[in-house]
Amino acid sequence: MHSKGVKLPVMKIILFLIIVIALAGCAAVEKDKALEFMPPDAPIQKISITAKRFEFTPEMLQIKQGVHVILEIESLDVTHGFKIEHYGINITIPEKRRVAVEFYARKPGTYPFQCSHFCGAGHFGMKGKIIVE
Repeated sequence: MHSKGVKLPVMKIILFLIIVIALAGCAAVEKDKALEFMPPDAPIQKISITAKRFEFTPEMLQIKQGVHVILEIESLDVTHGFKIEHYGINITIPEKRRVAVEFYARKPGTYPFQCSHFCGAGHFGMKGKIIVE
């Protein structure tokens, strides 16, 4: 079938591009939430974390309020996830790869994080917490 001279495969390509652009916009919204209210001169704190069945190391992070946090998370074995609901962060850490997660520690409190990609029998115990002081 043709619709005003445009072939169906072309319409599918256009629809695909619209979906890709919309999804890219959603990812930007999540990053904006994690970094909202961050002043341009916020101090930076980098923390390295490893993920392996069935633990994060370290599992407790102490961070000062008002810091731009960059977590470098490395999977030592299988694919894992990393989710901090409070900051709208939920990413996948591919097998034996490293990813960076950023957020602004605006308010004091304790914020749990967890593995969000099923990684085996102990997956549900793979948790930690961020303490912002």
